[in-house]
Amino acid sequence: MTAVRYGLPAVLFVYFAWRSTRQRAFLLGIPFLMFQSRAVFLENIKLFSLPTRLGPAELMMIWLILVWLLYFDLFLPARHRLGGRRSQALGPALSLPEEIVLIGAAGLGVLEFLLTVLRFGTVASALWQAKGFVYLFVGYVLLRSIFCHASRLDVIDLLTAVIVVNTVASLLFFLHQGLHLPVYVGLTEHQTVTFMGRELTRSFYFMPQLLAVALAFCFAKPRWGWFWTVVVLVNLAAVWVSYTRVLLVIVLAELILVLGVRLLKSHQAGRALKRILALAAIAVVFGAAVFIALPAESRYFASRIGLTAQSGSIMGDENLALRFKFLRIVYKSIGAESYLVGQGFAAPHQEPMARDLYRMSADTVWVPILYRFGLAGIAVVGLLYGLFILRALRMGVSGTGEAEFLALVLLGALAGQFLGGMTSWTILDPVRYPLGLWLFALLAAESYWRRGEQHATTVPAGVAGQARA
Repeated sequence: MTAVRYGLPAVLFVYFAWRSTRQRAFLLGIPFLMFQSRAVFLENIKLFSLPTRLGPAELMMIWLILVWLLYFDLFLPARHRLGGRRSQALGPALSLPEEIVLIGAAGLGVLEFLLTVLRFGTVASALWQAKGFVYLFVGYVLLRSIFCHASRLDVIDLLTAVIVVNTVASLLFFLHQGLHLPVYVGLTEHQTVTFMGRELTRSFYFMPQLLAVALAFCFAKPRWGWFWTVVVLVNLAAVWVSYTRVLLVIVLAELILVLGVRLLKSHQAGRALKRILALAAIAVVFGAAVFIALPAESRYFASRIGLTAQSGSIMGDENLALRFKFLRIVYKSIGAESYLVGQGFAAPHQEPMARDLYRMSADTVWVPILYRFGLAGIAVVGLLYGLFILRALRMGVSGTGEAEFLALVLLGALAGQFLGGMTSWTILDPVRYPLGLWLFALLAAESYWRRGEQHATTVPAGVAGQARA
């Protein structure tokens, strides 16, 4: 296992660097490796932890900026840059209706920053608390510019490689959690329980970070061979030994959404029905296999699912009730004068509730949104998800081929991320801020690709030739 711990991250880094010589979009594979972090033992490559005084989010932001500079040749003198990359370095102007809402969210962040400075009189402290949100929006702009400049095929190839990396991480996670092999040594377990005389562990620290995206990708693929069947099984196995009920809900929601869109398209109804039958067969075989091979682990997860059923409704679940309790606590703490705009970027030494914010934020993304931005923030983020998911749905229904496939992947992944926000900090994960909005950036790029394709089909050939000349 020592060879795997040190060899795997090195091999993955070399692979993405090598592929970037042919498809420059693969430079983004490096920030995505940092997104996976402990799941692929990236901490064993010291290059990604330098300078050591910086935190994970700062290091990811530095690497994302470096990738952006390399992608657009901005390290080179202007005369040596290819294809006028400098003029395209920030991508098209933010003009989608959804992006106007995103600009509004950024404006709300600036307003909160100013209100915090006026309230406490400390610019440095407010900026330190707001830095993650700066990374979030800067990361969106950089990712969007690269996605927009790259081709759809390059991005799908990159996404395929990222899914394969997640599958490797899922296999390692399954070996550790399900078969109890010492894969991730020296890392803290989130929880340890004894069930049926067996010690079981739960951990989100080295869990694969793109399980929902990987399964949405597989569900959306028009055809499966043996390879993608294995990818589905391995990622499902990782979901199973995570003992995380919301992940199971997300998987089912993604399946319903993706196949539902395909069923709406008459020429794909037969293919969708075949996929449903194939997945039903996989579910039966997978279920039988895990209950035979992992009886204690499977019955433990089944007992956790049964807790919700026994409570009479999902709202009666104890863990979900705790999260709603956190929201009520935060709502009461921000006070009547701050219900609309929240407490801004108050530091722990400035506002008592800020001390408990980190702990509660890990359980639901809506806690930091409500605390920092109030009801206005809840409305803006909810609208942002609603508009982007609606756009993905429309593009999935209207698209064909690779355009349809990518739209369905993003539809499932965004819907899954929204559901995951009830039990996790998703886009506001403090160690992954720069890539927090990557799904939104990719969907925006797909929209601009569609615009370009529509323009190319409507412009007369002679005019198009003159424009190219």
